[in-house]
Parts: sequence; structure tokens; C-alpha cells
Amino acid sequence: MSFSRKSKDVRTASDRPQKIMSITIQEIFDREQWNSFLTRQPRGHLLQSYEWGELNKYLGVRIYRLGALDGERLVGAMQLAVTSVPVPGLHFNWLYSARGPAVEDQDTYVLAQLVEYAHEVARQERAVVLRLEPNIADDDPDMDRWLASYHKLGFRSNQNSIHGRRAWVLDIRPSSEELLADFRPTWRRNVRIAERKGVVIREATSEADLDAYYELLKITSERDDFFIHSKDFHKEAVRQFADTGDLVVYLAEHEGEAIAAKMLVRFGDWCWEMFGASVAVKREVKATFLLQYRSMQWAQSRGCSSFDFRTIPQVLEPGEEMWGVYEFKRGFGGFSRLNMATQDYVYRPLVYRPWCGVVEMRRKWRHRQRRPVELARAARRMGVQEQEPHRNQEIASVE
Repeated sequence: MSFSRKSKDVRTASDRPQKIMSITIQEIFDREQWNSFLTRQPRGHLLQSYEWGELNKYLGVRIYRLGALDGERLVGAMQLAVTSVPVPGLHFNWLYSARGPAVEDQDTYVLAQLVEYAHEVARQERAVVLRLEPNIADDDPDMDRWLASYHKLGFRSNQNSIHGRRAWVLDIRPSSEELLADFRPTWRRNVRIAERKGVVIREATSEADLDAYYELLKITSERDDFFIHSKDFHKEAVRQFADTGDLVVYLAEHEGEAIAAKMLVRFGDWCWEMFGASVAVKREVKATFLLQYRSMQWAQSRGCSSFDFRTIPQVLEPGEEMWGVYEFKRGFGGFSRLNMATQDYVYRPLVYRPWCGVVEMRRKWRHRQRRPVELARAARRMGVQEQEPHRNQEIASVE
């Protein structure tokens, strides 16, 4: 599908005519063209990258890469995934754009054209909803204006997001020594402890290394009760980014044993910590702290200015799922970034409403199940932190 449409004479509040554009919306199949546009945009995101679309295809998901062209120049992009509605007996789909779309120069006309084309896709795919989660957050002074633009186009806000709305982000433009100096004192000390105890951080370079990484991921998934994709999916992720060198899998080892791991991906001048894992043994060697520091240094070596630790709790209080992960991440410095609410354009309300009701019930049930676990963990961490000053005094006296 493709069409072109010429805008009307658009006027500002001062009644001055703006630029008239003739926009063509079409599917884009050129990886370089797609990624080059996204990496130039402040709201471009890894989850909209060509490679991440290919990973979705690997999972059996249909992908549409919709490009808005002004002549031959790409001025907007929206990668859509088509997935079946997970309700037995219903043969409907839903469309999803993870951290998209991205448009140039805050152009609401281009956004409207992309959305209009997405409606055509929705009709073809028998979609219940078009769900967008743009990479627009509370550090963007225009977030409220963008939200109003989506609502004007017929979208409604949905507080239940697919990807976690709140993330922890660190500006890594300072030197690695300056970053280390800004860690919490205990975090900084733990980096040094790991170095002294002989923790080695190295890149996974073989099938055996990737197997070790995935085994750590499975252990962590079972312990913390979260979903992980298959080993083959993770290997495919490595393959997708192999030509650019923008993905690394790190293993943290002690005495030859892998005890922690991370997968990092660079896209543009951002680095995302996509997956992380650790075992509950040898905690005293503080491997995860050194691994995190080396991860930041890798991102710096790839020319990144921002490091995205990814999801933390949307509500920042003890008892929320991932509270412990949040406490770990914030010890390295940085800030919380809350993404704009999910935007839904509903086509089939009789399916959409009960489906959303089921999702809400499941989330509330999980929250009730996880809250006691998270509170108990928070209490244990508090006890450890209270003992930490005494341990540090003992270490200092020995040294």
C-alpha cells in the first residue's frame, strides 16, 4: 500500500502560512535509510530499529515499516508489529509500535499521515486496536503538546503499558573516572572489591559463552519470576548486530565460573542494557558492580552519551516489583525517566474493553502476589545496609 497526500495551507496562531508538504507514505525496506533517520532523531529508539523489527519477524510477528517521505527525504517512521489478540476463539489482531513513531521537527502533520496509513493496515489486518508507545518522556518539554496531538487524532491514554514506562538513565558524557566518583560510596567501594578479588569481565565470543550467558538468564528468570525468550532468540539478536559491532554480551567470572552477565546494544548515541542476569552465590565478590561499570565504559567507547538501564517501578516505593533492581541502578547515579502513557486507537470496542479488563485483572493479581516478596526483599536489604558500615570499618582496619 502507498499513497501521497498534499497538505492544506496550515496557519499558525499569527496567521502566517507554514510549509506545504506533499507526503508519501510507503513501506521502507532499506536498512540504512531506516536506521539513519531514526538515529538522527531525538525520539528515535532501539525498539524501532530495523534490526529489532527483524527480531520480531524471527518470532513470527509480521512487521510494517512505514516511512513518511517528503520527496525522497524520510521525515517520519513508524515500525508496526502485528500480533494476534490473546483471547481464545477470537481471530483478531492488534497493531503495536514500541517506542514509535518518530517524526522530524515535531511535525504533527507527518504524524497524522503515518497514523492514517496505519488505519489502512489495521483494516487489512482486522485489528482491534492501534497501540503506540512513543519515545516521549517527562524530560521532553513538549510531552504535553504531543499528548494533546495524539488525543486530537482520536487516541486515548492507556495506563497499562507493554514496555515499562519508567526507566533509569545516566548521562555518560563525563569520563569514566568522573562517573565512578559519582557512584554511591558503597557502590564505588564494591567496584574496587570486585577488582581486588579477581573478578574478570570479558566479552562472550563463542557458542559456549552464549550458552553460559543464557544459563545465567534462566536462573535469574526462575528466581525472579519473569519471562525470557528462547536461547535461539538471543543468538539471533547477536547475529543481527554482528556486522555493526553494536551489541556485546559480557560475562563476569570469578575463578573461571560465570556468575553474572549482560547484553548491551548501542543505537545512535544511546546504549540500552537489554538483559541482565546473576546467580545468588559469591555475592561477596561484588561482580555485578564491576560488570555494571565495565558496561558503562563499553558504551562510552562506542560514542554513546546516554546509558539506559531500562525498566524500574512506575511507582517508586518499596513493595513494587523491581524495587530492588531500582535501588541497585540508582546507586550508579542518573535520573528517572517516565515515558508518556500508551496511546490506543480503538477499532473494535466490544473486543477491546473486555480484553483490557482481563489485562487489568491479571496485573492486579500479579501485584498482590509479588508485593509480599518484594517487601521481604526490601527488609533484608535494609538489614544488610545497616550492617554495611560495620563491615567497612572491619575492612579498613585490616587494610
